Amino acid sequence: MAKNKKIRILLLILFVSFSDNLTGQQLFTGTNNGSPIEIFAEDGIEWHKNKKKYIARGNAKANKADLLVTSDVLEAIYEDDNDTESEITILKASGNVFIKNQKAQILGGNIATYNLKKEYFIVNGRKLELISNEDRLTSNSTIEFWKNENIAIATGKAKAYKNNKYSIFADKLVWHLIDEKENDNKSKGNQGYQIKKILAYKNVIIETNNEIAYSNKALYNEVSGICKLFGKVKLKKGDNFLTGEYAEMNLNTGISKLLPHPSKKTSETENRVKALIKKNE
Repeated sequence: MAKNKKIRILLLILFVSFSDNLTGQQLFTGTNNGSPIEIFAEDGIEWHKNKKKYIARGNAKANKADLLVTSDVLEAIYEDDNDTESEITILKASGNVFIKNQKAQILGGNIATYNLKKEYFIVNGRKLELISNEDRLTSNSTIEFWKNENIAIATGKAKAYKNNKYSIFADKLVWHLIDEKENDNKSKGNQGYQIKKILAYKNVIIETNNEIAYSNKALYNEVSGICKLFGKVKLKKGDNFLTGEYAEMNLNTGISKLLPHPSKKTSETENRVKALIKKNE
């Protein structure tokens, strides 16, 4: 068998005869969770019968409906019912991981795990990036994606940004998304996710075209354009600073307000709102 010859696995029906090391053969097995999975590999496919898994090596690819997963090595772990039916439940990818569907894509992964029952991805890597339309979510550690809940989580040195509008940095960022097909105001032909809100935790930095803000925690609402900042807030514009415990930034109008913390009594927040203004301004 030539090394570069592609091997195709169509996960549909269990084939009756099989060798423990598949090279140049087709694998037929079943799934019980909807769309079948197709797996391709260039360097060989192994069947580990006792461990109930298949391993595809060399430019491996897995397709399920509109989902594509590619990597150097793919492991498909399955469950069976009295050896008559098989269901792929976990897909593991390692080396040059790339994940894509019609709405988003994840690049830069070293290792990824996909739980087919929960529709849940966790991807690890040093230069991770999740892209959907104009929105980007990056991390130097981990990105998780819960498809059914439309939630993406980046941990490590995380960054969420939209071109020419904002960049949000934090130790942990949580995207709450809206599927464009569920959004009545979406433009025709625009497939992808729309940001509903972003939660940022620890070492938060928000950059816009004319301002930088710092805080312990932040909540950004994409619809209103309001970003609320909590704890050790600092607003910086040029060489001028405003400091306090709570602030609201309007990313649409560019107007920011430093206010008493909404969850604390007025007496507890007296003298906490401060400003440092350059003399020539």
